Amino acid sequence: MELTPEYIKAVRFTVKRGNTYDAAEVDAFLDELLEAVTALQNRPDAGTLAAVCTIRAEMTEQITRAVLEAEKRIAPLLSDENAV
Repeated sequence: MELTPEYIKAVRFTVKRGNTYDAAEVDAFLDELLEAVTALQNRPDAGTLAAVCTIRAEMTEQITRAVLEAEKRIAPLLSDENAV
């Protein structure tokens, strides 16, 4: 279900005898509505996504620097002069 004002306004329930709504129809709609609202609440907002991307970029940079530094320290040990 796409949760939009237009969709919700367009929902019509079957009116039963005695001017009551079909309980199964209403329950089914409420289940769909609950699922849609829950999905929206669990979706991160743009600010959260931007923060995660920034943190990941910083972590990647730190890891790359650490690997390059380690390679600089290891390179002399692996040179042909030190071969066993």
